[in-house]
Amino acid sequence: MLKKLLKSLKMLTKTTYIFCLLFFLFSTTGCKNITSSHNHGQQRIISLSPSLTQMVFKLDSGKKLVGVTRYDYFPSEVKKIPKVGGFLDVDPERLLSFKPDLVLLTEMHLDLKRKLDKYNIESLVLKTRSIEEVYKSLKQLGKKLNKSTLAKKLIVSLKKNLKPKSCKSKPRVLITLGHADNSLKNIVAAGPGTYLDQLLKLAGGKNAVNKGPASYPNLGLESIVQLSPDIILDIVKTGNEKKDVWTKVPFKNEPKIFPLSSPHISSPGVKMPEVLNLFHNKICK
Repeated sequence: MLKKLLKSLKMLTKTTYIFCLLFFLFSTTGCKNITSSHNHGQQRIISLSPSLTQMVFKLDSGKKLVGVTRYDYFPSEVKKIPKVGGFLDVDPERLLSFKPDLVLLTEMHLDLKRKLDKYNIESLVLKTRSIEEVYKSLKQLGKKLNKSTLAKKLIVSLKKNLKPKSCKSKPRVLITLGHADNSLKNIVAAGPGTYLDQLLKLAGGKNAVNKGPASYPNLGLESIVQLSPDIILDIVKTGNEKKDVWTKVPFKNEPKIFPLSSPHISSPGVKMPEVLNLFHNKICK
C-alpha cells in the first residue's frame, strides 16, 4: 500500500508541475495506523507554500513545522527546517519520512489533496490569490492551530497597514514577472483582480493591463509597446536586476523601469504591507 501511494504521489507531482508551469502522511507501519489528528491538535506540520509558512510563524506556531519548501527564506528560523522539495516538485518519500499530521496546501495542490483525502491524511487548502483571501486564510489557519485570537489581531494589523496611499499622479503601471534571464521571452503581467493589482491600486497606481480572461496574461513585445505604461515594475530574481533587457522594446515614450527582487512580492500574506510600501516608493516618489 505504501508503494502504491508513493507511486501515485510521484505521478501527481509531475502532472501538477506541467499543468502549473508558471514566482503524506502516515506512519510507515502501514495504513491501518492512519488516523485523523483533528481532535488532538497539529504538532507536526508541513507547509508547501512560503506564504503559508510565514503565516504559521506569525501565529506563534513555527516550532511545529517539520518541513517546508526550498523557496522558504523567511523568517530566518525557517532556514533550519528540512526542505521537502519545491512548490510543486515535492519529494514524496522525503515528505512521508517526516510523518506530519497536517499538510498546508494552496489551490495549486488540489490533486494532491484528493490523494491525501483518499488515505485519510489531513490537509488544509488555503488560498492567497487576493488580499481578501489572505485574511480568510489567516482566520482558517488560526482556528486550525488554536490561535484564533492572534489571527484576528494579525488581520486587524494588516488592514490597518493596507490603507490607500496618496500619489500626486496616478501612473499607468505594468507589473511584469517570469521572463528569462537577459531576455523578454515568456513575460507574464499581473492583471486586474490579482493581489499585485490590488496592492498597486492601494499604492496610488493604475494597472496598464486591461481586464481579460487571464489573471496573469502572457505579453509579447508588440503588446507591451501598445500598453505604453508610464512605469514598469519588473519582478526578477535576486542578482538579475538589470534594465538592459528593456532596451529591445521600441517604446514611443520611455517608461521608468524598476527591477524588483524582494522575495516578499511573490508571497502574498503577512508581508503585504512591505510590498505596498515598496510599490508606493517606486511609483509615487
